[in-house]
Amino acid sequence: MEGRRGRAARSGDGADGPRGVTFAGRANKRHMTNIAACSAAEAPTLPPPVLAVLGHPVAHSLSPVMHEAGFAATGRPGRYIALDVPSARLPAAVAGMVALGFAGCNLTVSLKEIGCALATRRSAEAARTGSANTLVFRAGEIYADTTDGRGLLRSLREETAWDPRGRRVLLLGAGGAARAIAAALLGAGAGAVLVTNRTPARAERLAADLGGGIGTVAWGGAPLDAALRMTDLVVNCTTLGMHGQGCPLRPEALDLLPRDAVVCDIVYVPEQTPLLAAARAQGRVGVGGLGMLAWQAALAWEVWFGEEGPADVLLAAARRSLPRI
Repeated sequence: MEGRRGRAARSGDGADGPRGVTFAGRANKRHMTNIAACSAAEAPTLPPPVLAVLGHPVAHSLSPVMHEAGFAATGRPGRYIALDVPSARLPAAVAGMVALGFAGCNLTVSLKEIGCALATRRSAEAARTGSANTLVFRAGEIYADTTDGRGLLRSLREETAWDPRGRRVLLLGAGGAARAIAAALLGAGAGAVLVTNRTPARAERLAADLGGGIGTVAWGGAPLDAALRMTDLVVNCTTLGMHGQGCPLRPEALDLLPRDAVVCDIVYVPEQTPLLAAARAQGRVGVGGLGMLAWQAALAWEVWFGEEGPADVLLAAARRSLPRI
């Protein structure tokens, strides 16, 4: 696919964004211009390619640190910044980035489904899930892909040699990341995927959109307890646990899991979330979100540049930066 092959278009740079779009993390306002007002013809020429992570909030993101480290290690030219963009402002922000010549972007949490809908072309996986964490801007088009699910599978394989074939998986949450992870698990041969969400209709919509192989279960109570007893892998796809606040499962619920079940949390700040701490206290295998973060970033390079990024470099850079978050 064109979005997976070939190099990213030469980029411009840009600064103060439209109302509601602000800089976060290590963003450099000196290099930015008015995203809302600039046309493609007016876009300044600056060192290519310029990429960004968009989210709200986004100040906690380790993506700029990772990708900048990747550029330095490989000698590939590029810059990567963080932009705080509320969901209502995403269409304007993306249009401005296209006009300014950005090569593409990553999307976090609540922006993944909206971003996918903005695309003019989508990968098969993004089209199926309705979710995208990676956008490419090229030749006036917006190409959407998702590397979240593949990133989680690579992380699990590298850290635990876990094989999804025939396994039963419970996903906590039904947002964009859960959609991508569910699709990737089914594509890799998982036996069954159950989704639970505090808003049941959201889980039901995910199951309906993705088709066979996905079921839903109520958030809490006897049905969830029964599901836990038959689960080989639990993945927290919610933001519960971020900055150490909250836990999607009570410790007693973890007791219901089979002894060899793996517990995974895609939250990566802190590296050991309350869910992982509870699981490891029971002697269970716990897989944190930092590995998935690094692998989805490495796979995003394949979408932008046609070659996989240095996952080991990205992971090391993210881990070094955690204490400062």
